[in-house]
Amino acid sequence: MTNRPVLVPAVLGVLAAVLTGCVAVGPQEGVLTLTGSDAVPLPACDHAAPVPVAALASDDLPACEPVGQVLVFPDGGQLQLPEESIGAGSQAGSSDVRYSYSGVGRFGVVAAQAGPGCVDVREWGTPEALRRVHDAFGSRWMCD
Repeated sequence: MTNRPVLVPAVLGVLAAVLTGCVAVGPQEGVLTLTGSDAVPLPACDHAAPVPVAALASDDLPACEPVGQVLVFPDGGQLQLPEESIGAGSQAGSSDVRYSYSGVGRFGVVAAQAGPGCVDVREWGTPEALRRVHDAFGSRWMCD
């Protein structure tokens, strides 16, 4: 019983350090942290048509996640999304153009196109999804 007063503050201190470490990810730390309902994957979209990336740019949160579908970029480039809940990925197209995407939980999918040398960058997604990706990975997330 004499150890109890010392043990409780020690356990609380460790717990506080662990919890703080989990949520205190600073800008551009390379970790996209989603918690609670933000991390719950959206239901898969039931249509199998290609998705123009311009459709990702909306102020409204998406109702579904385009798993297994093809993202189509304005220059005609395409990027196949995986069949399971979306994470992140990229691929180089012709002329060293890079196409990238990142799933951001309930905030939807962010897509980007960058020219050679990471110039002429264009991005599509909800404002909150873009903010979270930039906070986690920086504005050059599609190139780094």
